[in-house]
Amino acid sequence: MIEKLYDWMLRQAESKNALWVLALVSFVESSFFPIPPDLVLAIVVAKNRDKAWFYAIICACASVLGGFLGYYIGFAFFEIIGSRILTFYGQLDKFSDIVATLNKWAFWIICIKGITPIPYKIVTIASGFAKIDLWTFTIASIIVRSARFLLLSLVCRKFGKQFLLFMEKHKKVTLLIVIASVVIGFLLVKLFI
Repeated sequence: MIEKLYDWMLRQAESKNALWVLALVSFVESSFFPIPPDLVLAIVVAKNRDKAWFYAIICACASVLGGFLGYYIGFAFFEIIGSRILTFYGQLDKFSDIVATLNKWAFWIICIKGITPIPYKIVTIASGFAKIDLWTFTIASIIVRSARFLLLSLVCRKFGKQFLLFMEKHKKVTLLIVIASVVIGFLLVKLFI
């Protein structure tokens, strides 16, 4: 399944719909989707280096908007949807600890978790459930998601050609890196949240 999704993302990142796919993947990743938008952003920026900042801003904006969906899921639909998402990520049993930590250090937790490979949707759902101040959530999300995607765009703008060449020559290695980043994110969630 991940290989098919990866191939689809590659095709879409190179298509005329790349901007919409980037925005969609960024949006859903912040609320429930397991695959981060980093690969799509990297390919789009590598192929269009002069628009690197534009793509990073689109990715960040869509991610923040998706974070609002995650927040709303935690706020209004935790029992119906949020608990199932947390069960999928193996976090339902730790949820009360996550909420307690968020209640104490909301801004910093959102910032730290939002830039790491830890699935951001865990934080967005927990923030909504804990009823974290929406301004705190919004400001932290804008800062951290913008920083993450602007930094990635900067790297891809500088090394984009080498990245694309590597990806074309070593598709399986690239796929393993994507899978490893998802697995590392899940492990970090299990260990540190």
